[in-house]
Amino acid sequence: MLGSEPRRTCVGCRQVKPRSELRRLAVVDGKLVLNPRRIAGRSAYLCPTPACWTLAEKRRAVERALAVPITTEDWDQLRQGILS
Repeated sequence: MLGSEPRRTCVGCRQVKPRSELRRLAVVDGKLVLNPRRIAGRSAYLCPTPACWTLAEKRRAVERALAVPITTEDWDQLRQGILS
């Protein structure tokens, strides 16, 4: 399909969705960043729903996808930035 939007998998619920429906997480200069702009490299995608974020935290899915430890404080900051 020419011109179709790229699809990504949510690391929380494991559903494949269009990239625009998901939130991207990446590590930039050693810090976890939500929706980085034009940053190449490893990233993880999550649905913008509390259930997916809770499941991803419980399964440590983002940590595995990005190969970095994520603290409880980082998760709290992410939730405040995306779920409020």
